[in-house]
Amino acid sequence: IFVASSAVDTIDAFASGSLFHPSSIVIAPLSSTSSAAATASARWRRQHHRQLQLQLQHQLQLQAHELPSDELLSLLSSSVSDTTTTTDVDGGADDNNDQKDENEDKIKNAIASLESSFLSSSTSSNNNKRFQPLIGLYEVTKVLPTKKGDNPVGGKWTRKNGLAQKLFRTRTTFQHLLPLEEPQTATRSESKEEKTEVAVAQAVNVVSLDALNGLLRITVILRGDAIPLSSDERFQLNTDANRTIAPLTDLAVRAYFDPPRIYFGKRRKKSLKKGEGGDDEYSYLPLQIGPSSSVILDTTYCDKMVRIGMGGTSGTRFVFTTTEVEEAKEYEGLLNLSSKGNKGKVLRRLVMTLAVSLYYAVFGNDGVGKITTCVSRLASRFVKAAGSNAKITAFGLGVVAKMKPWAMTGMRIAAGLTSIVSGIAMLLILFSSGGIERDGVSQSSPSPSP
Repeated sequence: IFVASSAVDTIDAFASGSLFHPSSIVIAPLSSTSSAAATASARWRRQHHRQLQLQLQHQLQLQAHELPSDELLSLLSSSVSDTTTTTDVDGGADDNNDQKDENEDKIKNAIASLESSFLSSSTSSNNNKRFQPLIGLYEVTKVLPTKKGDNPVGGKWTRKNGLAQKLFRTRTTFQHLLPLEEPQTATRSESKEEKTEVAVAQAVNVVSLDALNGLLRITVILRGDAIPLSSDERFQLNTDANRTIAPLTDLAVRAYFDPPRIYFGKRRKKSLKKGEGGDDEYSYLPLQIGPSSSVILDTTYCDKMVRIGMGGTSGTRFVFTTTEVEEAKEYEGLLNLSSKGNKGKVLRRLVMTLAVSLYYAVFGNDGVGKITTCVSRLASRFVKAAGSNAKITAFGLGVVAKMKPWAMTGMRIAAGLTSIVSGIAMLLILFSSGGIERDGVSQSSPSPSP
């Protein structure tokens, strides 16, 4: 009777969830025949209780470290402030370099710590919902290339020794992962077979540059579809004998980018309403030039504030931080601007400019002579009208006559320079890669991002 009562109480306690509460424990004398069963039951209860404790401990750890990226953000903030301070101080270059290297090491260690503790939100690689936490607007805060001299963000537009950086300064860089309004598919050729895949997000890379204190602006946008790598593709890449970087996770995607969209902007004298031209301060000429491209990017860590990306073939680490600044949303209006037909219009104008300038520079002595003659006549009339003395008038007319050959030479030089500039601009539009650097980027034939 006592054993049966104990068993019933135990079952009731288990059903009510109070199995381990002291009031649920019933002490009853057990016979020798039931002692083995009781011992086995106690052992199972201890194991189950230990399992519950471990699960609870893991959950508490996750809650306690809801934003473990705070340390990384602090390091990045101090790194920026240290850089700003050291640029204003003369001397001590070696000390500054040592401090910079120390900060870089701390940032790398913080990234490694976050990556080692990060697990994908989904246990099934076939579930595309695992990419939902990655969606958002992100600013490119830090780039850690594996090879010295690499420039994985912005390509030729942001390379320090490039022409663009000599004329413009980098204003800001973004990489957004946006939700798809409707399912998108991408078709690509693989082993002479076309393969259709479903995208999980829209990738938008933005590089913005300014010149002349913001009077001129260039914004380069790469828009593409992010498609998850299959398990077979990841296995093939991870088992490559030449691979020396961390293996890819189930958050790795290949982004298929359209040709780069380049927006040449000039500040308006009067601002228009927001959204009429992509930016209420600037009027833009949108062009789409260069080839389409694709890159592999893996996510090795993500929370509410930070996303850490890794180049799938280079191993470069990218630190993206969430942002809500107005500049991060400029891409919306710019992508709405149509670039259809603009390339042809610009090329036709450049061809006309090239032809006219070449004519005046090489074959147009008569044309240049007529222009300079008209200019000299106007100058003579002005001198006669302004002159009150015959000697002064004669001197002025003599100066005009002597300047005529110099004016002809100057106009021919100006025409020659114009022809050179227009010719270079034509070649850039026809054969430019749109700023994409070909090393480490898979490109297809022309039909654009880090």
